[in-house]
Amino acid sequence: MTEGTGAGGMSELGTAERGAEAKAPLPDRVSEAPDTGHEPEAPEEPEAPDGPEQPDDLVEPEEPGEPELERAFLGDAFSKLRDTLVGPREPAEGPVDRYAVVERPDFNAMKIPDFDVSLFEYGKPLERPDGQRTPLFDGSPRREQTEQGKLGDCGVIATMGAVATHFPEAISECVKENEDGTYEVTLHQVEKKYSGGLTQCEPNGAVTVLTITPDLVVQYDQPGKPAYGRAGAEPVAWPSVLEKAFAGVDQTWEEDLSDKASGYERLDKGTRPSHRAEMLTQLTGRPAYTEDIPTQYDMNGVSPDRQLLSMFREKLDAGCPILIGTRKIGKDEGPLPKGLVDGHVYEVTGVDERGLIQLRNPHNLNHPTLTAKELRANSRPDFTTMG
Repeated sequence: MTEGTGAGGMSELGTAERGAEAKAPLPDRVSEAPDTGHEPEAPEEPEAPDGPEQPDDLVEPEEPGEPELERAFLGDAFSKLRDTLVGPREPAEGPVDRYAVVERPDFNAMKIPDFDVSLFEYGKPLERPDGQRTPLFDGSPRREQTEQGKLGDCGVIATMGAVATHFPEAISECVKENEDGTYEVTLHQVEKKYSGGLTQCEPNGAVTVLTITPDLVVQYDQPGKPAYGRAGAEPVAWPSVLEKAFAGVDQTWEEDLSDKASGYERLDKGTRPSHRAEMLTQLTGRPAYTEDIPTQYDMNGVSPDRQLLSMFREKLDAGCPILIGTRKIGKDEGPLPKGLVDGHVYEVTGVDERGLIQLRNPHNLNHPTLTAKELRANSRPDFTTMG
């Protein structure tokens, strides 16, 4: 699901080079580091206004509707491996297990040349001042332990949170801690099928094993806390480690795609419904797919609102995650209702007896509740689920 493996062109502020950046006293006017995850709008798209409470990092990319777009994120990353990496266990015919080391994926350092300062840099926030390390888990993984930081990867964080709640054992089995201080993340390789603009993802029987170093991106003035995906108020490491694994997937590519975004910069571009279906299968080893949101009465005379509520209830009762993306707002359009953030990904967590749909914001705050009509009017035309 990446567009490349080389440094991205993230404005004149540039992309961080590996290694520590020189520091200087941070001037007052930049002491509060800005959010870095905003996705540049396509030329034909109006620019969405900034909300007063939410960071400007939540834009979800438009879906052209062709299989070609799938190369924009994790896509075929798990079917290819650089020749310089450790070879597969099996013969080359058919799916094979892959291996790679993820050290320091590219990110936007937000450099300020006049002050010789980078607002973001690599550090080791999982190492505590008392010499101990942040534990990988504290009981069973939960969605509340995932929180979007200063990166526009709401779809990644929402998907991780949904899997943590519906399939916590998948997270526990996916992420391990090694004796040498690194981590091991095992992701299922995915085979995709396309039909009528929808995507179906299935495991192909092979896995990709990524060794993750403990280096994480931190904010200049908060070196003890991950700047991107984190665990909120709970001291566990798995959300940051798993997010870094997704950022590092492009290290398994063999093509020269150096003119494309890679690493965290790739995640910062957002996800589409098909990407989130792929991540669900990568994490769980189970089929996932995208589905259209109903727009018309069906052949039995059931309204689209009732169809949607029935679909959501059926999936949640079966323990299946549901992920939806909100639409973008126009230049002269007001904000979306109920505090919805435009171009953002939410997890559907429940449908109550009144038919109200409960959503979870991966920022771990401002979780809206909508009617089926409100959700249909303000979301993308398709959603992601499993089954």
